[in-house]
Amino acid sequence: MHNPEEEKLADYKRFVDGLPVPEDLLDSAIMAGFEKGKIEKKRSRRWMKAVFSVAAAAVMLIGFFTSIRLSPAFAGYVSELPGFAKIVDLIQGDKGIIAALESEYDQEIGAASTKNGVTFTVTRAIADETGLVLFYTIDTLKERQEINLNDVQLKGTDGKRFALGSFSFGNHANSVKGEKSFAGTLEFQFTEPLEARAFNLKVNIEGTEHEVDFNLTKEISAKKEYVLNKTVEIEGQKVTFEKVEIYPLRVAIHVKMDPANTKRLLNFDQIRLVDEHGETWNKISNGITATGGPADEKRVLYVQSNYFKEPEKLYLIPGKIQALDKNDAYMIVDTEKKQILKQPQPNKYYGVRVEDGYLWMRIKGEFHYFPFSSMKDADGKDIERNGGDTSYGEQVTTYGEGYTEHGIGIAAGKNVYKNPLKLEIAFYPAWIESQEKVRIK
Repeated sequence: MHNPEEEKLADYKRFVDGLPVPEDLLDSAIMAGFEKGKIEKKRSRRWMKAVFSVAAAAVMLIGFFTSIRLSPAFAGYVSELPGFAKIVDLIQGDKGIIAALESEYDQEIGAASTKNGVTFTVTRAIADETGLVLFYTIDTLKERQEINLNDVQLKGTDGKRFALGSFSFGNHANSVKGEKSFAGTLEFQFTEPLEARAFNLKVNIEGTEHEVDFNLTKEISAKKEYVLNKTVEIEGQKVTFEKVEIYPLRVAIHVKMDPANTKRLLNFDQIRLVDEHGETWNKISNGITATGGPADEKRVLYVQSNYFKEPEKLYLIPGKIQALDKNDAYMIVDTEKKQILKQPQPNKYYGVRVEDGYLWMRIKGEFHYFPFSSMKDADGKDIERNGGDTSYGEQVTTYGEGYTEHGIGIAAGKNVYKNPLKLEIAFYPAWIESQEKVRIK
C-alpha cells in the first residue's frame, strides 16, 4: 500500500545519506550552544529526577537520520506510527529502546485526557521487570512554543507487586516556530520485579491535572543473567563486576568496590558493552544511569540494552572513572569569608560567592556534572536546600568563557548554620581508566 509518510522518510534518508558530516561545523554548533548563556536549572529529589536535554538543531537533524541509517527495520516500523519523527527524536540516543521498537516489543496504549483545550495521551509503552517507558503526546488547540508537564504520579491498580523506586522525565517541551503537538517520554524504575499490569497515571500540565488509566497486555520478557565475579585492578583500585543482568530496556551491571581502595570511585563515565564485531552499547545518557552513591560499596550501573541482539561474544569495558582520594572527597567552604578552606588537590574551584539564595563556585573549563551532594555545617547539621531536601534540592549550572559555575540553592529562612560548611563531592574532573575487556559470554 502506498504510504506517503514512509516514502517521504525514504526520500529524506537518501538525501542525508549523501551528505558529508561537517565535523568542524558540528563542533562549532555545539560550542555555540554552550556559549549562548544557557542556564540549566535542575530540581532533583531521591525519587524524582527531571531530565533536560539541550541540542543544536544540526546535531538533532544529523542524529535523527543517523539513527535511521543504523536501523532500516526500525525506520520502517516507526514510519507506520503517528508522528514518527517525534518518536525518533525522543529515543535516538538509546539503542536498547530502538531495538525494542524494531522488535515490536512495545505496545499501543491510547489512553487520553482532555481538559481546557489540552489533550494528554499515553500513546505507547515498553515494559520489562525493572522499568516502564511511556511515550506521550500533548496536543493543544493553539500553536505553542513551550508547554510544561510536572507532578507525575504512577500507581498500580490491580493489587499486584508495584514497587516504584525512581523516575525521570523531561518536564517541558519546546518549539521555536510554535506547534500544536508535543511529545515526550516518562521513564519509571522499580525496586522489585514488576507484576502489576493495570495502572493509573496523573500528570500536571500547566496547573491542570490530567489522569488516565491503562493496562499492559503484552507478556514481559524475562531477564538474561550472567554471573561474573571478576575483579579488575584499575590504577591500584580494585573493582569486582559481580553480575550482568540484561533486560529489554537496559543492562544492569552490579559492581563492588574493594573497601581497601584508597580512592572513592565517583562515576563510571564510559562503562560499556562491546561484542566481537566492535558494536558498542554505551552508558544511558538520559534518565536513570545508576543506583547507589559514590560512598556505597556496591552499586548498579545501567547501560543501553542489547537484549534483542545475540552476539557470540560479549565484553564489558570499564573505561574512564571519576575518582578521588577518600580523604579528599569533600570541600570545606566558609561562606562569610568567601573562601575555600579545603578541596582536592590541585585546586580547581575558586570564586566563592553567596547571592540570591545560592552558594556559587567556579571551576576552570567545562564540567557537565553537578559536583556536590550533601551539605553540613560546622556542627554537623544538615543544611536544607531549595526543593525541601538535604541531599539534592535545587542546583544551577552556568557556563562562562573558560569556566563553569555551580550554584547550590539554600532554602531561605530555614537555615541557621555555623561556618564553615562541608560539601560532599559526588562528581569531580579527575579520572582513572581501564580499557580491559571483561568477558561476559
